[in-house]
Amino acid sequence: MEKPKVTVLLAAYKGSRYVGAQIDSILAQDTDDWQLILSDDGEETVPVLEAYAKAHPDRIRHIRSGERFGSAQKHFMYLLTHYGLETDYVMFCDQDDVWHPDKIRVTLEFMEAEETDPALPVLVHTDLKVVDEELEEMAPSFLRFSKMDGSRLAFHELLVQNVVTGCTVMINHSLAVLAARAGDVPQMMMHDWWMALIAAAFGKAAFLPTATMDYRQHKSNQVGAKDAGSLRYLLSRLNGSYVLDMRDGTLVQAGAFLKLYGERMTEEQKNDCRAMLGLASHGKIWRLRALTRHRLWKNTLPRRLGQVIYW
Repeated sequence: MEKPKVTVLLAAYKGSRYVGAQIDSILAQDTDDWQLILSDDGEETVPVLEAYAKAHPDRIRHIRSGERFGSAQKHFMYLLTHYGLETDYVMFCDQDDVWHPDKIRVTLEFMEAEETDPALPVLVHTDLKVVDEELEEMAPSFLRFSKMDGSRLAFHELLVQNVVTGCTVMINHSLAVLAARAGDVPQMMMHDWWMALIAAAFGKAAFLPTATMDYRQHKSNQVGAKDAGSLRYLLSRLNGSYVLDMRDGTLVQAGAFLKLYGERMTEEQKNDCRAMLGLASHGKIWRLRALTRHRLWKNTLPRRLGQVIYW
């Protein structure tokens, strides 16, 4: 078999309950241009992953790193660095979702249309359908459910708010190489956010507004979908502790990005990062002016109110 264009990286942790359905949905894809790398962060999921790798040796490889990562971000960055640099495109896969049969094909077609120059880093992402544990639909669009705009992919927009969900993402080889430079950057909020920043800064980030998978919600979700129209959610966005924690993480991430990739960045991009860093040390008036001058506002009124009050 010729080397597949797409390598799918699946990071598992105590996922035996759902991971079989996820792998089955990848095996059911309507294209053959892919390979699947399975990795476990612990022992509980190992027998399931080994069984699939043995049953489909031409498609699936189960690797045992011997490491304990402790987070999806570190796990995926390890997989990208070790297994994602010898392929044309990389996709990221969670253990508990179900991919639609055309997910790889339609995402790859969209990528190839957007990738006008393979030398430039390109990221594409899609929407998701929100489902419950039994795969019953809760919302046809994760982004509408979360009141996020998947097309807000300019660098200054992504500095303050991530709208990219990692399990929908495909990146090209150029982006994979740049992302691998980061390795295990402790200031990275999430791998998908970091890769979106790379694409926006040095190439292209693009949004395909269609759901390509079922995003399963259960009590063990690490992130999960949140109803951004609910009173509970609105109050959380006005909670000082939560907003300040998110602000501080975002500022530190901007500083780490500037330090690692500064020599490639434009002056405008550098100034946007410096403005972010300045939010931690200047007074309220300066901060509000900086948010406005550098267009560092999140989308939706409740999120912006949180910035006004606490940023």
